[in-house]
Amino acid sequence: MSAGKTEKKKREKSLGKVAGICGRAFRLMCRESGAYTVLVCAEWIVAACMPYWNIWFSARFLDEILGERVPERLVLYVALLLGGEFILDFVWKILGSWSGQKEYDFVQKENMIFARKVLGMDYGLLEKEEIHMLYKRVERETFNDGKNLESLRRSIPFLLSSLVEAGLSLAIIVDFLVKLGEYSVMILGFVAVAGIWVCGKCQAAASRIWEECDNIISDNCVQRDGYLNYFSQYARGKEIRIYRLGRLMIGRLLATHHFNDRALDNRYKKAIPYQCISCFAGEATNTLTYCITGVAALAGKITVGDMTLYIRSIPRFIDAVRFVWGIMVELWYNADYLERYFSFLDMPDQMPKGCLPVEKRVDGDYRIVFDHVSFRYPGSERYALKDISMELRVGEKMAVVGMNGSGKSTFVKLLCRLYDPTEGTIYMNGIDIRRYDYQEYLSLFSVVFQDFKLFSFGLGENVAVSEVYGEAPVRDALLKAGLEAFLENHGNDLTTVLYRDFDKEGVEISGGEAQKIALARAVCKGAPFVLLDEPTAALDPLAEYEIYKRFDDLVAYRTTVYISHRMSSCRFCGDIAVFHEGRIVQRGSHESLLEENEGIYRELWTAQAQYYQKA
Repeated sequence: MSAGKTEKKKREKSLGKVAGICGRAFRLMCRESGAYTVLVCAEWIVAACMPYWNIWFSARFLDEILGERVPERLVLYVALLLGGEFILDFVWKILGSWSGQKEYDFVQKENMIFARKVLGMDYGLLEKEEIHMLYKRVERETFNDGKNLESLRRSIPFLLSSLVEAGLSLAIIVDFLVKLGEYSVMILGFVAVAGIWVCGKCQAAASRIWEECDNIISDNCVQRDGYLNYFSQYARGKEIRIYRLGRLMIGRLLATHHFNDRALDNRYKKAIPYQCISCFAGEATNTLTYCITGVAALAGKITVGDMTLYIRSIPRFIDAVRFVWGIMVELWYNADYLERYFSFLDMPDQMPKGCLPVEKRVDGDYRIVFDHVSFRYPGSERYALKDISMELRVGEKMAVVGMNGSGKSTFVKLLCRLYDPTEGTIYMNGIDIRRYDYQEYLSLFSVVFQDFKLFSFGLGENVAVSEVYGEAPVRDALLKAGLEAFLENHGNDLTTVLYRDFDKEGVEISGGEAQKIALARAVCKGAPFVLLDEPTAALDPLAEYEIYKRFDDLVAYRTTVYISHRMSSCRFCGDIAVFHEGRIVQRGSHESLLEENEGIYRELWTAQAQYYQKA
């Protein structure tokens, strides 16, 4: 196969790919907001027709004024001119009003496409750096740069409008060509084709330069947005001031700006010559068409009215064709953004979601067994857990202890299926947990993670995790978590908003108060399994002892797993598992483990015993 044919085949494949991506995006637009898509396209088509109504009947009226001046025809032309313009303008404004009302809905649905994808993704995917960077880039391109569906939303109506305008102009031009001689037709055709070709090529070159620049600065803009996000988070203000990070962060921000400025300056330097040539070619083409039309009028081949008709129509045809070319180029390059957009939306979940319903048991008799379970985080060669075999017995309380990096938090993530094991199987009541419906399985767990998060919602909404909730169980959970004083200080008002992210009346809470609210949230859910991963890290040993003592009564009939660096949780647990380097190295009661003089548990307990003796 020759080089020319190979290159042609590559272009054909590329064209098919671009058409497929743009077609899918357009179908997505229609599915999410078909009414808006139809309205905005109709609005632009009517807008394209309006000038031609005026052009046509103005020319006919002018010919009648300079010709026979038949009153009936003059009145008819005026009535059609004004009446048609009135109707078209009225329809255009109505369509614009309706599409404007639907536009906000379209934007919100585009946001929801993103939100649904992110919230539905496997947790393991969210922790991958390459997935996170792809998400940040697509998010910026979509919501900051107006690419992806937003660009298509602008381009498709404009493309339809330009095609309609080109078609109407061409119909008028054909009439003009019939009246011209063969030589004049050749001249006009050459001028129009040459002007369109030069303008189109220059616009394509400029678009390519802009696209290359966007690709160069894209990742840099993600970093820039990250620094700007730091500045807007008031919770980071303490560290910025104490450690005088302002100068460092501003320096980093300026570095991103300087990089972008250099790239943009280079873009303008390269693109300006093409833009100047395009503008010159466009104006020269229009001037030559005016000359040809004027000569034809002087030669008596067309009337004065026809001259005005053609003078206004021919440049519009040339501009319309240029616009179609430009829009096609824009759609071509926007396909790169859409490809990233859909690659993110199409990212498959790796965890099976299951379909088996979870049996609803009043007695909470759910037995979970780890059968030779090992786990490695994606991209890592090191096992975070290795050959874990254990059973969680119904209603019992287990303490999981160990040094940093021993696998305690990973154990929790596997237990509540944020990850699936790399090797081995986890069973619940004898069935592989991967066979259970994912959401139903998650409903069995109340978890307070080491890095738990509260949100800038009302206090009651944070505890109940719902806008609609019963006040009695929420207040009961808050009191059981030791927040009597907090409630009293805020008027026992469950609508008190936490933090000031969205509400200037929001209240700032201490780390200890936040942890107690997170504990209250776990209590309020009422799930049969309660997992506490370092739940009292922000509390002093005495406060921690009181929380555990109270919390032990709260979860008396639930299967509870306490994970902590501190050993005070072990006082309330009959079963203690000691993790070290991803393995269970000891298991037993508090007393039996203390008797193992060389064991890690005794070492940890002895190092912290001074605090518990005071308690």
